[in-house]
Amino acid sequence: MTGANVCASLLERISAYLDGDLDAADCEMVERHAATCATCAQVIADFRATTGLCRSAAEAPLPEAVRDKARARIAALLGTTSTAE
Repeated sequence: MTGANVCASLLERISAYLDGDLDAADCEMVERHAATCATCAQVIADFRATTGLCRSAAEAPLPEAVRDKARARIAALLGTTSTAE
């Protein structure tokens, strides 16, 4: 497998790798490649940081005006009448 192919294969597995969903052999492949490829190592680090920020972010309620607009748009697409909750 060429370097570009290994990078592409790794990119397809990053989420599963970080979630702990890969088997030991695939984890080893990701780690071995990232140890020798600065670009892939950076992608993994960035993805890990991004998902960490997303997981730690506080949930904010959707503003009521946005909810109303979304309900109206969905109702229009479905050809029904929008009803507020």
